[in-house]
Amino acid sequence: MTSIPPPSQAGLPSSGGNGKYVAVGALLLGGIIALVAFKSCSSPDQKIIASLPDAAPSTKPTVDTTRFDDVPPPPTPEDASVAPVTTHYISGPVNVCDVKACNGSTSTELENGLNMVARQTRRKCYETALNNDPTLKGHVKLNLVIAINGQVCSAAVGSNDMSSTTVGDCAARTFMASRLPAPRGGCVKVDFPLAYVPAGQQ
Repeated sequence: MTSIPPPSQAGLPSSGGNGKYVAVGALLLGGIIALVAFKSCSSPDQKIIASLPDAAPSTKPTVDTTRFDDVPPPPTPEDASVAPVTTHYISGPVNVCDVKACNGSTSTELENGLNMVARQTRRKCYETALNNDPTLKGHVKLNLVIAINGQVCSAAVGSNDMSSTTVGDCAARTFMASRLPAPRGGCVKVDFPLAYVPAGQQ
């Protein structure tokens, strides 16, 4: 008579069977499926992350040109080598002797200058004439016009009581070639007397 195993043991593999391999295979298969599913879900994120360095904003500063649309351009710099043109206005006549009216007056400096030129005329004009005429003597009056800067504009013989006109003409030329101290208050007219007497008879 054949023996039948108890119902609690029917359909179960024995402890030494292949059941444990099947269980390990099922676990491996589930792990592979889970890994594939994870990669397929995470791959778009990885692509986005990989492209982030390329899509990073530029570190160069950007200039908003819309703010400068209404700003006028800077003026053109002037050439420093070109000197500015200046206009000079001269008041009064260019020639100091062109003044029509002389309202100035003599000064102490001008009188000293006139006396110095008078001494020059004695040596240059009168003493030279004495060599030809030892008795020559007399008085000469010169009419002088002296400009505001001391220039002698005119020197004319106003009167001469000498027997020769040589000394008076020479004296007038000597005054014309002289530069005198400036008068006060503008040009001045002077009637300047000269006395010529031989030495020892003064």
